Amino acid sequence: MKSNVYKWSRIVLGLFLMIYALNQFLHFLPTSYGQMPEDSRYFIDAIAMYLPYLYIFEMVIGLLLVTNKWTPFIVIVLFPLTVSFLIFNMTNNDISKFWPAVVVAFLNIILLINNSKKYKPLFS
Repeated sequence: MKSNVYKWSRIVLGLFLMIYALNQFLHFLPTSYGQMPEDSRYFIDAIAMYLPYLYIFEMVIGLLLVTNKWTPFIVIVLFPLTVSFLIFNMTNNDISKFWPAVVVAFLNIILLINNSKKYKPLFS
């Protein structure tokens, strides 16, 4: 049963990343960043030209998670993106739109815990 939790966490996280990234290109789901603080708007404006590359990267990461290829590597690479996604949503002043970041962080932490034995050589 424990392996099913990790398997479904990996698949759900991969699908979530792929759907979120595809939505940024195809706009099939309604999205809104809410009322952002001025600094957040400046940040989004400053990195706007890099966002398509980030979304392509998210689609690749999601595909690799769904197909279970390089999962320990992908999960550790995804962690800084998850933290930045969480911080951005925390500073966004709209708590009702905070749940996707919490779900992604929770699933990423579950997968990090599952792969923790594979990370021991990195930290010894």
